Amino acid sequence: MSNVVVDAKFIGVSSSVMDVLDSVRLELTFLVSFGLLWLLCHIFRMRFGSVPASRKPKVVWTAGPRSGRAAPKDSASADPAPAKARRRSAARLAGGNSSNSSEAILDLQNPTHEQLCDGAWVVAAMQHLCRTQVQRSLELYRDATRAGLDVGALTPPQSAELFMGLVTSAIRLNQPRDALKMLRECRQKSSGVNSALLASATRMCTSKQFYKECLEIYEFVAEDKSLVVDDRSVWSCLIFCAVEAREFRRCIDFFDKLKAFGAPSQKDYGNMIRYASTMGDWQMSLSLIHEMREASVEVDNVVYNTSLATCVSANEMDKARILLEEMERSEGIADVITYNTLAKGYAKMGYLKKCFELFDHMKARRIVPSQVTYGILLDCCINDKQMDKALEVFNNMKEQGCAMNTVLYTTLIKGFARVEQVDRAMEVYQQMRSDDLHGVTPDVITFSILIKANCDAGRLEKALGLLDGMMELHLCPDEVIFNNLLGGCIRDANHILAKRLYHSMVEGGIRPSNATFSILIRLFTSCRQLDEAVEFLKTQPAARRIVPEPRLYLQLAQACLRDRQGKRAAEVFKLMLEQAPPTAAMIGSLLSTCAKLNLLSTGAELLAAAADASMRVDARDA
Repeated sequence: MSNVVVDAKFIGVSSSVMDVLDSVRLELTFLVSFGLLWLLCHIFRMRFGSVPASRKPKVVWTAGPRSGRAAPKDSASADPAPAKARRRSAARLAGGNSSNSSEAILDLQNPTHEQLCDGAWVVAAMQHLCRTQVQRSLELYRDATRAGLDVGALTPPQSAELFMGLVTSAIRLNQPRDALKMLRECRQKSSGVNSALLASATRMCTSKQFYKECLEIYEFVAEDKSLVVDDRSVWSCLIFCAVEAREFRRCIDFFDKLKAFGAPSQKDYGNMIRYASTMGDWQMSLSLIHEMREASVEVDNVVYNTSLATCVSANEMDKARILLEEMERSEGIADVITYNTLAKGYAKMGYLKKCFELFDHMKARRIVPSQVTYGILLDCCINDKQMDKALEVFNNMKEQGCAMNTVLYTTLIKGFARVEQVDRAMEVYQQMRSDDLHGVTPDVITFSILIKANCDAGRLEKALGLLDGMMELHLCPDEVIFNNLLGGCIRDANHILAKRLYHSMVEGGIRPSNATFSILIRLFTSCRQLDEAVEFLKTQPAARRIVPEPRLYLQLAQACLRDRQGKRAAEVFKLMLEQAPPTAAMIGSLLSTCAKLNLLSTGAELLAAAADASMRVDARDA
């Protein structure tokens, strides 16, 4: 009975094991296959690929104290070059002279004194480090010079290789000044700087955007009058650097030297066109384009547009129009920027009719006007005070589906404000606020124009409403806006509101200016609040850390004299002598007002105060 039970248990266990094996049969198959493949590869390598231990190069890794990481003492095992060349290179770097050495040791982190004094070893090490550890290459050279390396004993090829690596390494490390020092050492300790070294330095400085430093390097090298630089890339780089560094006086000389060694490229002509544009030389610009066509060099629309802008800036509109016609003869050269540039010129000169003729011509050539195009037309109409025409352009722009923006709306508002059509300006503002399609919102400039227009029109309540609108849009009003609001308070003689606005301005962190103080003094004097005006002038400039201008005291003193407040005028004058000494003309102006108003005693008091302060007074005023 017990045997039956044991057999049953054994059968149950065996069944469980078989179930497990069946579930992992794929994994077992993979493991067995992988093991067989590994065994076959191992047998094959042991039989056919064995290498005698005596022939294996020994690779020793050392932790360099400078870098803090392992560095190989022999990199020959990773070198795909022939074994003989590897051993020769490693032996040279190791400072040894045996090509049969089975262990080539290269320790660039801890070179010996003999190695640092060995010019051949240093040059070879520099070549290696310049590709992998640029900073270490410069450090190695400094260590070698301190150890007594005689650079002058190097052969010319070795010297050229050494300084080529040093100069390019310094520029790669963003140390162009160190590169210039290396060039000086090259001249002092070796045969001098050759054209190949100059070419590498200028190209690398240009790519790293060291424009001024590149020009300094050339200046130093050019001191050697015997050096002939026939590499066109050097002169191309120098032209570009001169333009970028705004050293324009060099451009023509570089360009002439470039042409002496071959035809300039399209980029060279482009840089010279930029130079001509900066100098405003439209004649040179057109001459360069003519030269490009004669040399069969492609003239792209960037060059054309730059030259066109130069003509427009010089008000040579006829030349610009001729250039446009030339551009239109080539397909795809004239673009919307071309027509906008010419339109700006017409707008600047007030040629409204020609602006619209060019606009029609542009559309006839199927050039789609941009926001800038419509903005130019709006400005032209506004400057000519043709607001009906401006509104027509604005509405046409919206009908054509041109994307509206804040600048376009603000431009139209500015036009209506300029001709004192405040209601129409406010209508455009309301359109702007309701333009949900384009998501256009007014900015600080928009509100500044509208607030000033409403204040000038005596509509202070409307202006304050616009201020609230700014706050709703989380826009911070600036000093100009508050000054306009304070100026609006003068018309209504509302000094209480003005003081409230001034305190809001200060509490909001907006620093007042002498213009702000002048407006408030004018407000206080117009409201016959002379005591408050004097107190304000005594305290606020110092409290706001503003140096008061003498004209503020002159303004208040004149107001006191006109109100026949002689003592108050004398008080202000004495305050002016302490805080902002007046000129002789200012003193003469006050004395003249005293004479006209028959305030002779006040005039005498002012004259005495000026004399006590050793101020200069015109004899005619005295």
